[in-house]
Amino acid sequence: MLNKLIIITVISMALSGCFTSKTSKPVVVIDRSTAQEGVNAITHSSDEDNAKKTMAKNHEPIPVAGEIIKFFSKEHQGLTFNTYFNQPVRAIRDGVVTYSDKMKDRGKMITIKHPLGFYSSYAHNQTLKVANGDEVKKGQIIALAGKDYFYLEMKKFGTLINPLNYLK
Repeated sequence: MLNKLIIITVISMALSGCFTSKTSKPVVVIDRSTAQEGVNAITHSSDEDNAKKTMAKNHEPIPVAGEIIKFFSKEHQGLTFNTYFNQPVRAIRDGVVTYSDKMKDRGKMITIKHPLGFYSSYAHNQTLKVANGDEVKKGQIIALAGKDYFYLEMKKFGTLINPLNYLK
């Protein structure tokens, strides 16, 4: 009984150090999945700079050719592009289509599951070129944009993330 009490006390003291901080050093979280092939983070000074540099590097525009008119924020959890009607929409990475149908407030939409827990959603399309279960490749035309602005959203393990950090 005394041994159990000593073990619990030692474990409690060790764990209490996890919840208290004696130094003011910042904690740095490293997302190792961004070093994997096909998923690379882009780090620049601002979202606008990211967009310009990302668009300049691409030979074919991914996901669409067009100016980003709304950037990722707490209120707007994706990217909105100024596109033209029937403009090609391309997959941002290889993956498998998990949703391809009409959605009430997003028009015709496609969601693709990518490796490493990433998902991308492409909304406000006129025509869908892929169906549920289809395998797609990066740059493949998956839809044609509709009359409304095109919207791209990304998630990693269910958490919304800024797509601009993963476009290249």
